[in-house]
Amino acid sequence: MRHVLPAVLLAAGLCGPAAAKGPLPPVPAEAKHRYVLMTDIGGDPDDMQSMVRFLLYACDYQVEGLLTGLGWGHDRNTRPELIRERVEAYGQVVGNLRKHRPDYPSAERLLGLIKDGRDTDKHKVGPDMNSEASDWIVRVLERDDPRPVWFGIWGGPRELAQAIWKIAETRPADEAKRLKAKIRVHSIADQDKTAGWVKKHHPDVFWIYSRPCFCGMYAKGDQSLVSPAWLRENVRTGHGPLGPLYPSKAVGKAGVKEGDTPSFFYLLPNGLGDPEHPERGGWGGRFRPTGRGNEYRDAADTVEGKRSSLATIYRWREAYQNEFEARMDWCVKPFEEANHAPSAVVNGDTTRRVLKIKADPGEAVRLTAKGIDPDGDALGFTWWVYREAGTYRGEVPVAGADSAEATVSVPKQAAGRTVHVILEVTDEGKPPLTAYRRLILQVSGEPVPDAPARDRR
Repeated sequence: MRHVLPAVLLAAGLCGPAAAKGPLPPVPAEAKHRYVLMTDIGGDPDDMQSMVRFLLYACDYQVEGLLTGLGWGHDRNTRPELIRERVEAYGQVVGNLRKHRPDYPSAERLLGLIKDGRDTDKHKVGPDMNSEASDWIVRVLERDDPRPVWFGIWGGPRELAQAIWKIAETRPADEAKRLKAKIRVHSIADQDKTAGWVKKHHPDVFWIYSRPCFCGMYAKGDQSLVSPAWLRENVRTGHGPLGPLYPSKAVGKAGVKEGDTPSFFYLLPNGLGDPEHPERGGWGGRFRPTGRGNEYRDAADTVEGKRSSLATIYRWREAYQNEFEARMDWCVKPFEEANHAPSAVVNGDTTRRVLKIKADPGEAVRLTAKGIDPDGDALGFTWWVYREAGTYRGEVPVAGADSAEATVSVPKQAAGRTVHVILEVTDEGKPPLTAYRRLILQVSGEPVPDAPARDRR
């Protein structure tokens, strides 16, 4: 869904300091999500597409593995050389990327994280099924780091399933439980039978099952932003050696497909998502508990009158494609010639955390936004209510929705429920980039019987 800049833009001098010369400040490693990428690259070319985009975001994660496996694309013959090819091209531009963010990892470090899975036995776990990739997963989980490890599974989850099997077979029960508690899975379509094995034998594992939500990356919505023409202009030509390694088409789709990209978009620290709460939604989709163990799967949003699980992703398409364009620019342009996203400040809070605000039924909640743009660009502000993310589903009026100061009128029927308010701060750069903040109004009182019920989809 397009987000049009308000007619009145605040001057950069009113929103923050003058433009910096760069680079942007690094994000501390401990503040980044630990991430292990698992791909069946070599099948559908969309994995190669997603790999190019992922490398542009390598500074936003603590990358701990680039693992091959099998999936829908193929049943044998893993292709680690295709990851290596893209990481080596990344190595040719990482120096320029660091002019924009100094915390991009070296190509040498990423090359050392490529681990190969088994190239046979797609659906099997058990004795004699260990691989370099599954053994690496065990090592990652055993590291002295209490933070969760997120597994973005672009193909089948067999290597993770084998690691879980090994942990359960070789570790004391309390140790196995502790290690499994670190696991967070975002699986694109559960592309082999070992997903079912994990859910049956280890239902406590946190598991997001995305299907067909991930198709919102490219299907429906504004097709001009994922067209071959857009891709040719903004990615494949004039942007360094990574661009030509982005395939011009994938299975069933010319231009941008990237069905696996939502698995890492879900974790982006852009102020919108909250990974431990899949029901809240963000660039990687929105999900609901299934009631089976610790599993979540696609929820649905309504955008422009159309209700779909795909809408939970394509509603953000203009913003995520603009950022892709900007980061491709980072590969070849100096800091002063490229655009960088602003940051969003709400009621004086400069973090990216979700803000929780207590409110009473019938109360008018005043909110104040500021923006800080590293390029000194003018900024526009938009406030809106993300109905599906909250537990109150009725209309919530927002006065001043296109200004720095807004007032949310809490309906009396919202007693005992939550209202999610999203702030978007968009700059006037080329391309325009957006930062977000999420506010959750926690309305006091007991739920009113005739209040709109929470949508369980």
